[in-house]
Amino acid sequence: MALQVSTAEAAAPSLAARYKYFAANLLVLWLFILFYRTNHYYLGFLSARTQVALLWLAAAYSILGLVWYSLYSDARPSRAFVALGALWRWLRQTRVFLKAFPHEPTMQPAAVSHSEKTALLFLLIKFIYLPMMIEFFISNWFDLRGKIWLMRGVSPLFNLRCLNLVFYPLFIDLFFITECAFYAFGYAVESPRLKNVVKSVEPTVLGWVVALACYPPGNGFINNWAAWYTSDSPDFQSEGWSLFFKCLVLACFTVYLWGAISLGFKCSNLTNRGIVQTGAFKYVRHPAYIAKNIAWWLCLVPVLVSCPRLTDAIAPVLSMAFWSFLYFLRAITEERHLLRDPQYQEYCKQVPYRSIPGVICVWRPCISSLRRNRRFYPEHHRAGDDIRCSWRQRD
Repeated sequence: MALQVSTAEAAAPSLAARYKYFAANLLVLWLFILFYRTNHYYLGFLSARTQVALLWLAAAYSILGLVWYSLYSDARPSRAFVALGALWRWLRQTRVFLKAFPHEPTMQPAAVSHSEKTALLFLLIKFIYLPMMIEFFISNWFDLRGKIWLMRGVSPLFNLRCLNLVFYPLFIDLFFITECAFYAFGYAVESPRLKNVVKSVEPTVLGWVVALACYPPGNGFINNWAAWYTSDSPDFQSEGWSLFFKCLVLACFTVYLWGAISLGFKCSNLTNRGIVQTGAFKYVRHPAYIAKNIAWWLCLVPVLVSCPRLTDAIAPVLSMAFWSFLYFLRAITEERHLLRDPQYQEYCKQVPYRSIPGVICVWRPCISSLRRNRRFYPEHHRAGDDIRCSWRQRD
C-alpha cells in the first residue's frame, strides 16, 4: 500500500522499517477484530460465520503479510503506519498546545496533512464497509447454497412458476455475491500494481452522511420513519406479470453488476481511486445508482397495485421517492468530490450523462459552486468552467 513520499524517503526502506509498517497494520487489524467481537452492534449484525471468517482472514494476513513485507523491498509506509503516526503526533502537539494556551496565543494547534487525513479516513472506511461486505457475501452465499440444495433430486420444469420461484432468486443471489466479492476485495486491498491506490477521500460531512445512510445501521434508523415498502422481487397474483417484471428487474441488476465489474479493483465508497471510463461508465457516470433505483421502483408496482385505495399508495410512493432522492444526493456529493480530479473533469466532457444516456441538461452550478469554495476545491480555478453536467435526473 504505497503512499507519496519525499525524495529522501524514495529509497527502498530497510527491513526494520518494513516491519514497522507491518506492525502498524497488525495493531490496527486486531483492534478492529477485537471491536467487532465485543461491540454490541457488531455482535448482532455480524453472523457467527462472518466473525469466524474475519478471524481467519486476520490470521492469514498476520502470516502472509510477514512474508510479503520481508520479501517486498519496495514497500512504502502503510495507511495504518501513517495514520498511527499522525494520531501520535497530533496528541503530542495538542498536549503542548493546551499546556501553553492561553499564555502563548500565537501557537497553532496540530495540523493533519492531506496524506495523513486520507490514511485516517480510508481506515475508517475499511472499518465500516469491509465486515459489512463480507457479511453480505456470506449470507447470500449460504442462501444460494440452500436454494441449490433444495433443488437436488428435483427436475424443475421450465414453467412460469419455476422461473419465478427458483431461477429468479438464484440469479439475484449470484448478482449480489459477485458484487459483494468485488467490493470486499476493493476495501481490503490497495496496491499500485492493481492501480487502485486511494487518491483522496470524500471531504464533506454530507457526503459521508448520505453514503452511510444507505447501509446498516443508517438505513435501519431511517426505516423507523421512512418505511421500506419495496423489495428485490416483484410478485403479482399473475405468474406472467410477475415473470415480466422480474425480467425487467434482472436487466436492471445486470447493469448494476456491470457497474461493479467495470470498477474492478477500485470498488469502494467515498474514495477516488482513479477515474474509470470503460464498461458501464463509458455511457453514464452513475450506472449502478440508476439501475438499482429503477429496480426498486419496479418492485414497488405490485405493492401499489394491491392498495385498495389511492390514498394507501401515498406512503409507499413518498418513501421510495425519499430513497431515490438520497441516491441523488450520493451522486451529487460524489461528483463534487471527484471534480477535484482534472481527469474526472475531462471524463464529464466525454460522458455528459449522469444516469440515462441521452438525458442531459447543461449544469454550470457544479463548477460555480466549487469556484466559491477555494479552500476545498482549489484545482478547479485552473481548469476552467466548460464542463457540462447532467442536472435534471434523479441521481
